[in-house]
Amino acid sequence: MKTVYTAADPIMAGFIEGVLQNAGIQAHVLQAGLYGAAGEIPPNECWARVVVVHENQAEQARKVILEYLETEADPDACDWSCPRCKEKIEAQFTQCWNCGYERGPQ
Repeated sequence: MKTVYTAADPIMAGFIEGVLQNAGIQAHVLQAGLYGAAGEIPPNECWARVVVVHENQAEQARKVILEYLETEADPDACDWSCPRCKEKIEAQFTQCWNCGYERGPQ
């Protein structure tokens, strides 16, 4: 296993785990319960770690994470309409919540 992302917030680590799994990369969150130990041990040692199961996917995982984080932070990202059911979807989402249509790369 290889660490590809760390986060002070275990919820964010869990979200990134889901982003990777949706991209077909087997990932897990480790140390999610240690955030309460901050102060007893250095805070960054308590951060949740997202690891990939197959080390050869580490670079691909980092690219997926970076792409997601850049899209999330992009103020110019545009909402989109699902071509299948016409539902309006916020820019950060790649799947229609209504019918499940998966938007391809933009």
